[in-house]
Amino acid sequence: MRNARAARRLGAVQYPIVEGRWPGSVDLLINMMRRLEGEYTTDYMAELAEEYGPTYIIRILWDDEVITIEPRHIKQILVNNFPNYIKGEEFNIATRAVLGSGVFNADNQVWKFHRAMARPFFTRERITDFDIFARHADKIIQKMKDNFSAGNPIDIQDAMGRFTLDSAAEFLFGAALDSISESFILANDKPPTQAKDRSMHFTSSAFIRAVRDTQQLIARRLWLGPIWMITEMFGDNSTMPMKDINKFLGPILEDALSRNQDVTEAPNEIGSDTTFLEHMISQTKDRVVLRDSIMNMLTAGREPITCTIAFLTYMLSQHPKVLGRLREEILHVVGPLKVPQYDDIRSLRYLRAVINETLRLFPPVPMNLRCTVNEDVWTDADGKRYYIPPNITVGYIVLLMHRDRGYWGEDALEFDPDRWFDPRMQKVLKEPFIFLPFNAGHESAWVNRFFAYNEISFMIIRLLQSFSSIELRPEAQPKGTLPPSDWPVRDRNQVEKIWPRSHVTLYSEGGLWLTMDEAALGGEL
Repeated sequence: MRNARAARRLGAVQYPIVEGRWPGSVDLLINMMRRLEGEYTTDYMAELAEEYGPTYIIRILWDDEVITIEPRHIKQILVNNFPNYIKGEEFNIATRAVLGSGVFNADNQVWKFHRAMARPFFTRERITDFDIFARHADKIIQKMKDNFSAGNPIDIQDAMGRFTLDSAAEFLFGAALDSISESFILANDKPPTQAKDRSMHFTSSAFIRAVRDTQQLIARRLWLGPIWMITEMFGDNSTMPMKDINKFLGPILEDALSRNQDVTEAPNEIGSDTTFLEHMISQTKDRVVLRDSIMNMLTAGREPITCTIAFLTYMLSQHPKVLGRLREEILHVVGPLKVPQYDDIRSLRYLRAVINETLRLFPPVPMNLRCTVNEDVWTDADGKRYYIPPNITVGYIVLLMHRDRGYWGEDALEFDPDRWFDPRMQKVLKEPFIFLPFNAGHESAWVNRFFAYNEISFMIIRLLQSFSSIELRPEAQPKGTLPPSDWPVRDRNQVEKIWPRSHVTLYSEGGLWLTMDEAALGGEL
């Protein structure tokens, strides 16, 4: 009633409200959690959008959440009224045990503090130096060749997770992790998933698993809302994976502190060989601030990149003509052996289109959440005004917007890199907010986006210099991780050969198993 009166006062109306039949819509909550566990990552939300429209309100346990896939409203959140949309206390509580008070879950002055400390480090010269990429790419590609020669499919999601972890750790911390040297999990192996199954000997693979576990936990908490605390009243479920994460990050932090204990604070210049962690230590010696910062930056520096490379190779396995054309461009511009440089990457227009098309269909962060500070009014394309209450969670689903036929045409569900060259591209130029793989506006991570495109491009170039074909191997997938046969006919369900799922970022359930044919010596097509 209060919201209805406020809406009338502002000449607006309320969005349609989705409610269940049971008190507090408990039945809706149970159904939602069940559907999210058993379906394509956004099926349930897409179904609600079909019934209620592209923007609606879900009311669960007497708590409202606005869901939208409309670019004009996302622009209102990220640009037009940015100060009114914060992460919020609910988000912060759900993520604090994992991310602390880092840049990705902080608001206001804390967010500005972390951003201001980090920004000076990421110069263009620093993030276009590919020496680190080259070393780790060569290692992982050789390891892939060894496995393929032995007849073993590999999980490209795991392989690229190691590549991005080692690259990010060296770039950010100067740490030589060498997770690439650890043995790959083979198709018939059972990876340890529970703490009791893990070896006492800690490996970087345990860190990767722990990050995945914490992301799944955060996603579950955010979906459940404040009642997640009831489900964990007998113990914080983040405790065990955070032990592995801290066991991994702790020595890196302590070693850096011991080596830089005499560094004066706030130097005027950052040396070319200064790591991000050393730069942070020059700003503060507070271990909590440092730990939160490196955890946030390490997550941002590898999760979206791992996701994109994995799904891009999946798309190439399903579109051999695209693979052939892309490989031809790479061999023509870069050659079969040369280590690519920044100018090479800038020249590869088709590669950029393939990356963009992958990011469109498989955005690394498929959904984002914010919380309103004060009331707001959203205006639809027809001029109708809708009331947004204060202190309400707002979710925008990038994945559904990226696949919406109203924005991308009737072929929106098809993988077609040529759309980035032909007249279809005019829609993106006129409405840039329909394509948001790395957010936008005040929270647009320019550094992350620029760094991500470079690292993704570099690895794809090296892969296609080394391999001439990619074949998906669904028989290698662990039992129960292939798309269920009873998926509803919606979105890309009927063409998908893997099971896209999401926690905080998108991933393929059970990994993404494939083989590649090694290219002929000299790189001939």
